[in-house]
Amino acid sequence: MGRRIPELDGLRGIAILLVLMFHLTPAGIPLFAAYFVQSGWLGVDLFFVLSGYLITGILVDSAGRAGYYRDFILRRTLRIFPLYFACLAAACIRTYLPGYARGRGFFETGGWWYIAYLGNLYVFLQNKWPADPALIPLWSLQVEEQFYLTFPLLVAVVTRKNLARLLLAAVIVAPLLRIAMVWAMPANITGTYVLTPCSMDTLALGGFIAVAQRNSAAWLRGRSVAIITVLSGAALVWICWRYGPSPWSNIMRTAGFTAAGLLFAGTLILVVHQRRPILIAVCRFQPLVWIGTISYGIYLFHLLVFDFVRDYPRVSRVPPGSFLEALVCFIVTIGAAWLSWRFFESPILRLRERFTAAPKSPAPSA
Repeated sequence: MGRRIPELDGLRGIAILLVLMFHLTPAGIPLFAAYFVQSGWLGVDLFFVLSGYLITGILVDSAGRAGYYRDFILRRTLRIFPLYFACLAAACIRTYLPGYARGRGFFETGGWWYIAYLGNLYVFLQNKWPADPALIPLWSLQVEEQFYLTFPLLVAVVTRKNLARLLLAAVIVAPLLRIAMVWAMPANITGTYVLTPCSMDTLALGGFIAVAQRNSAAWLRGRSVAIITVLSGAALVWICWRYGPSPWSNIMRTAGFTAAGLLFAGTLILVVHQRRPILIAVCRFQPLVWIGTISYGIYLFHLLVFDFVRDYPRVSRVPPGSFLEALVCFIVTIGAAWLSWRFFESPILRLRERFTAAPKSPAPSA
């Protein structure tokens, strides 16, 4: 298995805490704090940047060897599919249990789309989130899976220099596509958020950093990185303050998503390449690294746990919308994710090494 970089787990920890903060916000939180926590959906963009960086690095390092595509897909399948489909099965079974209060069952409400990893397309076509909250976070996993299936084919046939150019082109094309969708389909607010082409700038920014790290790392240490990161962060803060922290305003769906991608890409460079001491200290904070390590389970479980607590208040015995409810959901989610990592995910991760060869040069673990 590739070398695991603790700072990247720290960044994952920040990303998942942002998502938890967004979904588990208690009612009655002060307005100034609400603006902060309701921007927590941006954690998904940080995940995308990290995924683009790690996956591109792995692909570039292993391109050209026998079984390149097969081994990559098998490794991704063993990492992503088992827990994804376990959670999907739990969500499916729950919809047919007595007392389920969200209408029809799993397969009657688009379940096949989620099995086929096309739930994000279903959300776009319906222009609404699934009735079962446990399915809501899965759109980002479907975006990544669609990326995993297609991007290795591109890496295999282009030079690193041309790959860098294509990734930069994707950074430009994605916001243009979002602008076109806002203009052409103003009533459909989900497409710019959940469709893979609309998210390709964040994935491409991470990928571009991985290529630059291997071909021309000098500019990654330049002062311009910090300037762009600060300016992007300031632009994002201004958009949140002026138009609200949700992802649904026109300015957020176009320029805001790009600003978020640049902010997180710059942060990644400042951590991994410029080794800024304060950022390193934060990202090496052990509880944060530990949370980042089990972040996949946290991401998949948190709304399933939250929905159970809300649907069965006599079992949970916590007031809906309270700080206590958020705390209970957080603790249960963390516990379930740790158990999953310890007894389910880790054994499978060891298993995948038996069936796939290591890349030609060391790559960070993903």
